[in-house]
Amino acid sequence: MKKILCLITACVMLCTLPGCGPGGDKIAFFLYKSSDTFISEMIEDMTSKVPAGITYELRDAANSQSIQNQQITELIAGGFDLFIINAVDRLASNSIIERCAKDEIPVIFFNREPLEDALIGNNAYYVGAAADSLGEKQAEMVAALFTGSFAGSAFDKNADGIVQLAILKGEQGHQDAERRTDSCVAKLKELGFEVEVLSIEVADWNRRDGHEAMRRLIAQHGDSIELVFSNNDDMALGAIDYLLDSEIFSTELTVHEQPFIIVGVDGTAVGLEAIAGGLLYGTVNNDSISQSDAVLTLADYILNDRSFHDFPYTITNGHYIYIDGAIITQENQADYG
Repeated sequence: MKKILCLITACVMLCTLPGCGPGGDKIAFFLYKSSDTFISEMIEDMTSKVPAGITYELRDAANSQSIQNQQITELIAGGFDLFIINAVDRLASNSIIERCAKDEIPVIFFNREPLEDALIGNNAYYVGAAADSLGEKQAEMVAALFTGSFAGSAFDKNADGIVQLAILKGEQGHQDAERRTDSCVAKLKELGFEVEVLSIEVADWNRRDGHEAMRRLIAQHGDSIELVFSNNDDMALGAIDYLLDSEIFSTELTVHEQPFIIVGVDGTAVGLEAIAGGLLYGTVNNDSISQSDAVLTLADYILNDRSFHDFPYTITNGHYIYIDGAIITQENQADYG
């Protein structure tokens, strides 16, 4: 995080993309907010892979679309050749693309997928995970844990054969949050489990709100909770913070001995630590390293006007690059640490 803050403070750095010559192009990175753990890890990896040669700027919108709009407007006049954007609000993507197109600036969006009609017909792309896949893998993870039958297992605390589920949702109306939430429940049912959703608590992707959301869940449902799906690791960790503070979870117990199972998404460093410590059962890797590589490779092709016939990633509908994630539990956590 210190590295990210230094980059934002310094703002202008020198770097090179593969295939780009010295004294070449200028690119700009726009973040929805650098305090997001996943975004900070991803941008740190991305910028670490661009050593000397191309001028770039990095801007943090602090979760304000109006600030991000102003930042984009300011840099449009700066002679930049490419914008790489983690939008605050995906609904703003249309206007961003239209504004950039006037100055013939191509755009790569990452992490927050624009509306489909925003990209089609424009020099604009999206790189990220397929949100449905991440939610489905959460369900597949716990289905494997329950070994195909929840009834009669140690996880069925009230012996009713129904999974009593609580969900920590990233953001009301946010596409990834909505799709991860819907797909994890739908997939669990598809795999043959009867599910009762006790509550869906919005915690805005962050650890602090995850702590408060877990407090509400325990107050409302107490011992009824048998499984928690969290749209990301940070909210799951906030929930675990509350459970440890309340002595409901214990660092002395194995993950199978905790009162219920919590599953996240992202595979952040702190999330992996919680898995190793027996507090978070597992997560789905939102593969920031592969996504970063895809963004930089795409940037190289755009800036050098290269043919996409040998592009190493599959491009869906001419504009989308989806990076699949993997299930992470204690069994394979060391492979990702």
